Amino acid sequence: MDGKYSEKLKTGGELVVSKGNWHIRYYFSGPDLRYNGQFVEIYGNKIELYINAWKNNFSKYLELRKMIPEGGYFSTPGEMEMQIHIGLFDGVCLRSYHMPINTEVKLNSVIADYKYANDRAITVKKLMNW
Repeated sequence: MDGKYSEKLKTGGELVVSKGNWHIRYYFSGPDLRYNGQFVEIYGNKIELYINAWKNNFSKYLELRKMIPEGGYFSTPGEMEMQIHIGLFDGVCLRSYHMPINTEVKLNSVIADYKYANDRAITVKKLMNW
């Protein structure tokens, strides 16, 4: 049987499971109506890479926070196309300035969602005999 299962995740994004694969899909709108939005998809076979990237990038963010003077701005690329910002859009962003993670609570919530999505995708695939 073919089909598609989808479910909203607590920290944003949507789990999408189909016969061939699964992914988490995010949609980030543009800054205003003059700009198109952006989709970001994280495929199941890369979920562990993203979990590790969130952890590594967050560690780097914390180090940089100590070094950059208050009121200063710094931005650098992180792992898995993430962006690390100090100041404006402060935190580790999934893409560009979208979804800034700047506390351990937020970091742990995103990682928990990714682990949940992985487990849920396995369950759905078994139920659907995919």
